[in-house]
Amino acid sequence: MLTFLTRTTVFALSVLFHLSNIYVASGASCGCSSLVIPVHVDVLIPKDPADPFGGLKSNASSLRRLDVTYDVFGVFCQPEIVSPKSTDVIQLLAHGFTYTNQYWSLPTEEFRNYSYTGFACDRGLSTLAIDWVGVGLSSRPVNASDVQYATNAAVVSQLARHLKATSILPVVKPFKKVIGIGHSGGSVLLNFGAIAEGPKSPFDGLILTGELIIEPGALNPFPTISARDDTPLRWGGLDPDYVTTSNRSVFYPPDPASFSPRMLIFDDFTKDVGSVSTFLQAGLNSLTTHYTGHVAKVVGSEDQLFCVGTGRCNDVTALTAAERVLWPEARSFEVVVAQRSGHDLNLDFFAKGPFNTFVDFVEHFTGF
Repeated sequence: MLTFLTRTTVFALSVLFHLSNIYVASGASCGCSSLVIPVHVDVLIPKDPADPFGGLKSNASSLRRLDVTYDVFGVFCQPEIVSPKSTDVIQLLAHGFTYTNQYWSLPTEEFRNYSYTGFACDRGLSTLAIDWVGVGLSSRPVNASDVQYATNAAVVSQLARHLKATSILPVVKPFKKVIGIGHSGGSVLLNFGAIAEGPKSPFDGLILTGELIIEPGALNPFPTISARDDTPLRWGGLDPDYVTTSNRSVFYPPDPASFSPRMLIFDDFTKDVGSVSTFLQAGLNSLTTHYTGHVAKVVGSEDQLFCVGTGRCNDVTALTAAERVLWPEARSFEVVVAQRSGHDLNLDFFAKGPFNTFVDFVEHFTGF
């Protein structure tokens, strides 16, 4: 069940959090509004938050019920020049582990304004970038064990259904198609939803970035630390199972000339938290799904988590065949290896290549 505020109240809250703004790029303007959306979830999650498959392979006695309403923060952007593409299609954007919605639109000009939401607006596409539950400006449960993939997958699926059924703002009509785009942990989140819902999924297509099947020894590790130990002034009161990263350089290409050194500083300064559960459950994407929509995966050739030193990304045909096995009923399936890009495809000097790839897939999946 999904519960939303009335249209008038939602709009009032959007002004309370962040006044609507205008993004201008390449001569096109994009109207953006911040929203706080109450979402009611009633879902079964593992009693053991370290369950590597997030409850997907658990029996009933190993699960507990989570029946709660969360406030989900999001930024909705739509081209001001209205077209069928901008009013019929929306991209629901899910950030990665320890990021927020800002991953999709950095609030600075310093880094060549690498904003995917702005880029999408230039191409006539609408977006809704959200903060996961437990992250950013969305509700943060007292117990980090409530923040699992099952929880946030239920949230994004409910949001996708709502986007098709009801106006997100008074002047915005329901959308006909919703494409989910995830990054890293956000891709695992969308993958979880596809496994759990299969052909009943509300998403018409999925673009999973910075994510490949996680096999033993295939994912290069990166360091985490309890958030309250990392930054006591900011996170000192949090459950110790809320964690963050102690070094973010692994998210960038090995060649330091591939990204701005200020970006790495900015990234560390604006990092957020994730739960131990969403770190330990990432391997759930090794399970088969019966999802029937379109699927694409986009990974950087210089991704230090999946590609560098593994040889996995050298042969795209072989990689596609290996990844395709777990999506046997997908309407279409493709893997793209973005040359020179790192794990955070949006944050290095080559971001516009992946941006073009994302948009091309959205247009292909929706017929525009």
